[in-house]
Amino acid sequence: MIRLLISVKNVEEARDAMHAGADFIDLKDPNHGALGSLDNKICLDVVREVNQRAMVSATVGDAHDHMHTLMALVEEKRQLGVDIIKLPISSFFADVHFQSELRNLVQTTKIKLIVVMFADQSINLSWIPILADIGFYGVMLDTASKSQHLLAKVSTDTIEAFVKQCELHHLEAGLAGALRVEYVDALVKLYPDYVGFRSGVCEGNMRENKLLPHLVKEIKEKLRKHNNFCNKIGH
Repeated sequence: MIRLLISVKNVEEARDAMHAGADFIDLKDPNHGALGSLDNKICLDVVREVNQRAMVSATVGDAHDHMHTLMALVEEKRQLGVDIIKLPISSFFADVHFQSELRNLVQTTKIKLIVVMFADQSINLSWIPILADIGFYGVMLDTASKSQHLLAKVSTDTIEAFVKQCELHHLEAGLAGALRVEYVDALVKLYPDYVGFRSGVCEGNMRENKLLPHLVKEIKEKLRKHNNFCNKIGH
C-alpha cells in the first residue's frame, strides 16, 4: 500500500491535509530549504490538533555544523510528541559515535527516524544497510533544489534500485521532490511505501503558498485506486 505524506506549515494546513486523506502530516518550514525546521510552538499545536489521527513527522533542517547540534534538534522535536523525525544524510553518519547515539535513541525512546537522501547530490545506496542496522524506520529520496521534480533529476532505474534496497533491508521507502498530481501514475509503478508532496499541492505549485486540499484529495484518490488494484491482484 502506498501512503501519502503532505508537508504543512501550520495548524490550518495540517487539519486540511488530514481531512483530505493524508497518512503522514509532515511539519516543515518551506521558506528555509528542503528540510526547513518548523517553529516548535507550531509543531506542538499541530501534534495536539492531529491527536494521533495521522502520523506526524518533523524535519530538523538541511545542514548542521556539529552532530551534537543535530542530536539536540532531534531531541527537541521528539519531546514535542511527533511520531517520526526526518534528518538529512551527511558525513556525520560515517562516525561510529553518531551511529551509536542514533541507535541508542531509537532503542530507548522507540522514536521513528527517516533519513533523507537528495537526488541532486550523490546517491549512495550502500548507506541503506547501515541505516537499517542503526534502527531507522525509513529512507526518503528527495530533491534539495525544487527547480526540477524528482523524476526529472534521477533515472527510473536508480529509483527502482533505491526502493528495492529499502525493501530488502525492511526500511520504508519514500519518494518526494517537487512532485505534482500528474506524476502519480508514474510514481505508483515504482512501488514506494509512501510519496510526499508540498509544492504540487499548493497555489501556483509554489511551496511557500497556501495548501490546496482538493489537490491532496485528488492524489489520495489516485493512490486509493492503485492500492485497491494491487490488493485484487495480490501485489
